[in-house]
Amino acid sequence: MMAEATNPLNILVTGGAEGAGLATARALLKRGHKVAATACDSEGALAIRMAGALPVFPDLSRSSAILSVLQLTESDAIVHAGPQYFGCAPHTSDEYAAHGDQLVEYSAAVTEAAKERGVKRIISLSFGYLYEAGLGAAKEGSPDAHDGDYAPMLLAESLVRESGLSGFIVRSAYIYGGGSADTVALAESIKGSRRLPAGALPASWIHEDDLASAVVSLLETESSPEGVEIINAAANAAATPNAFCIALSKALGLNAPGCESAGFLAMLREKSLRDKLLEREIIIDSGQLRERFAWQPRHADLESGMEATALVWRMQDAVPAEAFYEYEDAAHAAIASFAYDVALPEPVAAEESTPAAEAPAAPEPAPVQASAPPPSDGPTPWNEDEAKREERRRRALERKAKRAAKSAGG
Repeated sequence: MMAEATNPLNILVTGGAEGAGLATARALLKRGHKVAATACDSEGALAIRMAGALPVFPDLSRSSAILSVLQLTESDAIVHAGPQYFGCAPHTSDEYAAHGDQLVEYSAAVTEAAKERGVKRIISLSFGYLYEAGLGAAKEGSPDAHDGDYAPMLLAESLVRESGLSGFIVRSAYIYGGGSADTVALAESIKGSRRLPAGALPASWIHEDDLASAVVSLLETESSPEGVEIINAAANAAATPNAFCIALSKALGLNAPGCESAGFLAMLREKSLRDKLLEREIIIDSGQLRERFAWQPRHADLESGMEATALVWRMQDAVPAEAFYEYEDAAHAAIASFAYDVALPEPVAAEESTPAAEAPAAPEPAPVQASAPPPSDGPTPWNEDEAKREERRRRALERKAKRAAKSAGG
């Protein structure tokens, strides 16, 4: 286990309610940093709070709202993990085009607020598929792809690079993990026996926890880059999108899913971003991250990463939400199971001691005449404590009988 950071920071994480953002919040908290993370609903806020961070709700399209949160939390650094949505498994990338303008708007607001706050460092997530394909493993500085579909992602990067801040843009491999909404959606498709789009060329992948550890390494580095530097992050082994789906189905204990290429009619239409990504070889080299920042992925291959992903889901399924509401009933059952018929020990009489001087006896109080009880139409109730004990005992026996009937198939 790594030691805590020597200089703990106050850090704001955007997109901190799921996936790589939530994993980054957890990793930073373990290192002793103070973390606030953005959420957009109560479910996301609960996930952030359970991780130990502070949930905040700024409008990420308004720099003034982000600046207010940065000032409130006295943040020294910011991790812009919101773009992770555009970097997940390529099978779900059909919806990216509808949110490209939002990606640019959020990146502009985040960098403007960070600059006005004067944060020490910014880390912004980006995507390895922005490199030109077919040139082998892409390194930092390799040519970028020239395609209109990638224009919003490249513009979002340029806003961070030209902000005058100090930090890193992390071009990651395809992100997956137990907290990724896209990985969950892909798993549901496999469970439903739906056929998936095929991808037969190799690509780089990274588990959300490994990406989080890379972000932590970049935040804590003592060397301060001049401006914003691009750095790659990927696990060791490349695998095709088809192999990714097979590994996911194996981790779920299911048969390999069916993968199909686009049919004849689909080939007649204009290719979507999903089609382009699935047809590209997208391999990136993360040698600089390993050599300069001593980073190593915990899940070097898909098998290890998928085991961790499935474990997260199994742990979530092991404690259903209904169990929380049944807790009170379980407590009552435990109390009711106590043996109420066991006789309590007789009180021990205190030993008499000889007083030094006999104190004069206090005069006995005059007897008080008891008033007549109020009239009642019903029988006189027995001792109230005894009534409560009997009622608890009766309920416990009823619950015990119901559980026995349920276990017997009743």
